[in-house]
Amino acid sequence: MATVAYRAIRKRRAIINAPNVRRVLDAAMDNVAKPALIAEHEKRVANWEHAPDFKARKYTTQNATKISVFPAGPNKQIYKWVSEGTSAHPIRPKKPGGVLVFPWGGPGSYKAKTGTGNRYGGPGIVVGGTLRYFKAVNHPGFEGRHFDKFIKAEFKPEYSRIMENAWRRAIRSMNSG
Repeated sequence: MATVAYRAIRKRRAIINAPNVRRVLDAAMDNVAKPALIAEHEKRVANWEHAPDFKARKYTTQNATKISVFPAGPNKQIYKWVSEGTSAHPIRPKKPGGVLVFPWGGPGSYKAKTGTGNRYGGPGIVVGGTLRYFKAVNHPGFEGRHFDKFIKAEFKPEYSRIMENAWRRAIRSMNSG
């Protein structure tokens, strides 16, 4: 009785070279996607007097590739407050017996540089205010600008394009060598 065997005939170079694929994807994330995503964050704070620096961290798993951008440096907390918002809170002078000094024109007199809904570029000034002195104030808080949510939605198609092109480069390198 005759035995028939089947086997796939595949050129050796066509077998997936996982380290090469990972190297190509990592290069795309490090050299293209991370700088572009950091630039998107920097656009939001370009006219800030106390703008934070931004850093990025990449994550690659079997099922996903991700980049996390976060504020860094001495002004990172300012970015978090503006992006996430604040609740009502008291503000007191740092030094005992000191006073708070700032222009104030009454409730609603401040026109922010940024707005909710990914708008930015306002004046960041107090309209019709005079210099006032206070021992303490109760800040009413404000709604967050949610920069990260809007950046994520805007950048998602660009990130997909960058990573798809990287996959194509990795596949071409497997077939050509």
